[in-house]
Amino acid sequence: MGDIAQEGTTVDNAFTVRKWQFGIAYDGTSFNGWQVQPGQRTVQGEVLDRLRRIFGDPELRLYGMSRTDSGVHALDQQASFTAASPPGMDAERLRYILNRWLPASIKITHAREAEPDFHARHSAKGKGYTYVLYTGDKINPLFANYVWSCAWKIDIARMQQAAKHFEGLQDFGSFATNANREISTFVRELHRVEVLPIGDLVCFNVVGKSFLYKMVRAIVGWLVFVGRGMAEPDDTLRVLQARDRCAADASAPAQGLFLAKAFFDENEWRDYTPKLPPFTW
Repeated sequence: MGDIAQEGTTVDNAFTVRKWQFGIAYDGTSFNGWQVQPGQRTVQGEVLDRLRRIFGDPELRLYGMSRTDSGVHALDQQASFTAASPPGMDAERLRYILNRWLPASIKITHAREAEPDFHARHSAKGKGYTYVLYTGDKINPLFANYVWSCAWKIDIARMQQAAKHFEGLQDFGSFATNANREISTFVRELHRVEVLPIGDLVCFNVVGKSFLYKMVRAIVGWLVFVGRGMAEPDDTLRVLQARDRCAADASAPAQGLFLAKAFFDENEWRDYTPKLPPFTW
């Protein structure tokens, strides 16, 4: 039945069409990203398969807030769907059933019955990402899949100076890999770009309204380039003005990136404090 019926209508005298929303945390190491892809194991594919079985609807559609790449993790991915739901189904039961069926690398953190016009992607007002860099001798193998192990000497102050140039509304064409993608503008607004050292870890907190493909990883890659002394902090302005991906350095690898927080209120980001590091208990 997918999204054809209207929310709140009764189907077959017992089932009521409802809109559902839930949060998802996942370890992206063994997945080829969030979005369903033929022949590939994805997070959306795993969740969608279970939902279609639960609701007996092979056409059910699941919408995610963000299309995380292969190897990227999430603490607060948001998803929504519409389905003809049995009378005994509530949010807590749905969360429980899904967590019983899903692999250990995926967890439904919370669920609720949403408003009819809610959409995980279109209703979102912003996102917060956390990237983790490890600068010590050798990372504990238990955490190796969640950091970028960096053997270079890094100057934190230089990265912090460069990070401020990314804040505000501007063209991020030099920090987006959008080849073969239809896109009308590279202009985005970032509320906050922070470089936060924690012992042998360096955490990057990037908060904004919306993001381009691989934009956060490109920004982190450039900041590390600056931290190594390969460019000056103010060179960030020149690279931004170039609007050319070739003007910046290579992107940071996927495994250190976390989709950390979803915002559904315009000003929610102002009080947001990221969990650092994101993989702690």
